[in-house]
Amino acid sequence: MLNQVKITILVENRVSRANLIAEQGLALFIETPEGNFLFDTGQSDVFMRNAEQLGIDLKQIRAIILSHGHYDHTNGLYYYLKKYGEARVICHYNLFHKKYKIVNGQRMFIGISHEEDELKRLGAQFEYVNNPHHLTEDIIISGEISRLTDFENVYEDYEERVLESYIPDELHDDMALYLNTERGLIVLLGCGHSGVINTIKQGLRLTEQKEIFAVMGGMHLSHASEERINKTIHALQELNPHYIVPLHCTGFRMINRLFNEFEDRVLLYNVGDQLTLDLP
Repeated sequence: MLNQVKITILVENRVSRANLIAEQGLALFIETPEGNFLFDTGQSDVFMRNAEQLGIDLKQIRAIILSHGHYDHTNGLYYYLKKYGEARVICHYNLFHKKYKIVNGQRMFIGISHEEDELKRLGAQFEYVNNPHHLTEDIIISGEISRLTDFENVYEDYEERVLESYIPDELHDDMALYLNTERGLIVLLGCGHSGVINTIKQGLRLTEQKEIFAVMGGMHLSHASEERINKTIHALQELNPHYIVPLHCTGFRMINRLFNEFEDRVLLYNVGDQLTLDLP
């Protein structure tokens, strides 16, 4: 199990430092004894500009993991490849599906902006997964997340285009990253479209962990019903993580409830902040 982990937020909706930039999206730089990784890339080159300000060398990574195919998690890959020339990229088979969201009755494109062939020409070496996949002994990609709770449905209108038809998008490409540490499991979510509770429980099953050190990332509850928020809070209380780091699309109401229920175990991090685990 890992005894050292440092996770630096390179892209997040919030920023408090004058030399860093906020952006709608997410990108996390992960440092461990088993290698360094990038989890999501935001929607532009902002993650690279922030990394430079923070003294982080993004070329020294073993792989880029993309949590799902929405633009605010994937579009930064293009800028990484333009600068560094190549990268091992691990993602779901559905990453390049043409993805849309229905907003005020209008279909809005929200998928990755660049074509697979274009990114391959720039140096992307794609590895597609839909089952759980070990990047290292203690760093695991969730694969498709089993949706077992009765309240974590995809509650917004998403579609994908297949040939000339638009069909409901259940976002099965949504994946998480698990870090198995000596203090418990660290669960990293992109948007958590499969549900934060479903995602945590899959990680516990895969690793046979009993403790959760941290749950960190987007929980996609900005527009969730009060019932869903209440049930999520109750389930989190039962799972009892040491820390909760709500980012990106978690939503103000959910963050407020988390503070009320978990108090100082909730870490309201911004761009440039770090979650660290360093055991002797």
